[in-house]
Amino acid sequence: MNKNRTLVIGISLGLILVITAGFVGFLASLEFANAYNPQNADPVQSVQYAQISPPDYIEPVIFDEDSLENAEVWETLEIPDEISDEPAATETEPAEPQLAFFPTEPTYPVQETAQQAENVTTITISAAGDVTLGGDARGNGYHRFMQQFEQNGYAFFLANVRDIFYNSDLAIVNFEGTLTDLEEGADKPFIFRAPPHFARILTEGAVTAVSLANNHTLDYFEAGYSDTISALNSENIPFFGNSHNTIIEVNGINVGLFGFRIWDNTQFNKNRITAAIGDLRNRGANLVIAYFHWGVERENIANNVQREMARHSINAGANLVLGSHPHVIQGIEVYNGVNVVYSLANFSFGGNANPADKDTFIFQQTFTFVDGELLQDNESNVIPALISSVQHTNNFQPTPATGADAERILERLQRYSEGFEQ
Repeated sequence: MNKNRTLVIGISLGLILVITAGFVGFLASLEFANAYNPQNADPVQSVQYAQISPPDYIEPVIFDEDSLENAEVWETLEIPDEISDEPAATETEPAEPQLAFFPTEPTYPVQETAQQAENVTTITISAAGDVTLGGDARGNGYHRFMQQFEQNGYAFFLANVRDIFYNSDLAIVNFEGTLTDLEEGADKPFIFRAPPHFARILTEGAVTAVSLANNHTLDYFEAGYSDTISALNSENIPFFGNSHNTIIEVNGINVGLFGFRIWDNTQFNKNRITAAIGDLRNRGANLVIAYFHWGVERENIANNVQREMARHSINAGANLVLGSHPHVIQGIEVYNGVNVVYSLANFSFGGNANPADKDTFIFQQTFTFVDGELLQDNESNVIPALISSVQHTNNFQPTPATGADAERILERLQRYSEGFEQ
C-alpha cells in the first residue's frame, strides 16, 4: 500500500504531558500533526493465525437500543469450571502506576547516514471502538443502517475517517456483531448481524484488522461465527480475539494481536492473558497489542478490574492495551510507559439508532524500532470524533470533531483520566 503521510488533523494544543500534571496536561496540550511517512512497501505483508484453545462464551447482554436504560442481564453459555459468570466479589485495588510522558519528538538519536536511517522503522497504529454493521433486525438501528447502505453504498460509513486509517500502517476496530445470512439467533434482547458482503464496508474504510472478542460474537451461534470469519477472509481482513492470536507483518515488524472478554480479575483470566502474550512472543511478535472487552456499560470511569488486568497485561509484555464494551469514552492511563486506552466507545454503531452520547475518538500511536529494537518513547495522538456526521440522529458515519465538539471530547477524556495518579 503505497501512500504518502498527510496531516491527519490540525487540532494543535501543544504536545507535552508534564508528569506532575498527569493526563490533564497531555490532553490539554495535545497536537495532531507529524503523521508518519511510510516506506514504499505494502505495510501489511503477511498474517499468521494461531488457535490456541476453544473460546469461552459467557457474555452480558448489552444496553437497550433506544433508551439505554435496561439493567444488564447475564446469559450463560458453556461455562468453564474456572470462570465465574458473575463479576468478582471484591476488586483488588491495583498498585499505583508509574506514569510516563509524551515527548514532542522520538527519543532515538538523529541518524547521520543513509545506511543508519535504513535501520529505523516506524509503525503507526490507529484504533477505534465498536463497529456494528447492520444491527438487530428487530430494531430501528438495523433498518436505518440498511437504508443508508441502499442510498449510499459501502464506502459511506467510514468515508470521513478513511484517510486517517489509510495513512496508518494498521487500523484496528472492535467488530461487534456477525456477518451472516442466518435469521435464527440467540435468545437474548439484542442480536447483531449484517449480510456477509458488508465486510466490504471495512475494506472500503481502510480497516486492516478487527477484534472479535466481544459479547456479540455468538449472536448467531457457531454457524454465524464461522460465517463472520469467512466473510472477513473473503475481504482479506485479519481478525483476532477469543482463541485466535494473530501476527501481522507490518513494515517488516511482526505485530501480535490478541483479545478476550474480561469481566473479572480471576487468576484464570490472568493466566490466559499471560499465555496469549507468550504465544505471540514465541512466534516472533516484536510488538504486542491487547484489545479487551471489559468494564461497565455507560460508565465513564474505568474500574479496578480493568486497571488491574491492564497492568497485568503490561507486566506480561503487552506494548499497548485497548478497550471496548462501555459504549462511551473512558480515560487513558500510562503505566510503566505503556498506554492503556480503557474504552474507545462506539464508532460506526448500528446497535443504536440514536444514542444520546455520540462522542468518540481515534487513538493513534507510532512505535519506533531501531535496529529491530523497540524504543521506549511514546508518540501518541488522540483524534476526537463523533459517531455520526449529523447531530439529530445516528447515520453511522463517524466523523472527526472540530471546534467546540473537539474541545468537549478532549475535556471529557482529561477528566476521566484524572484519577490515574502518579
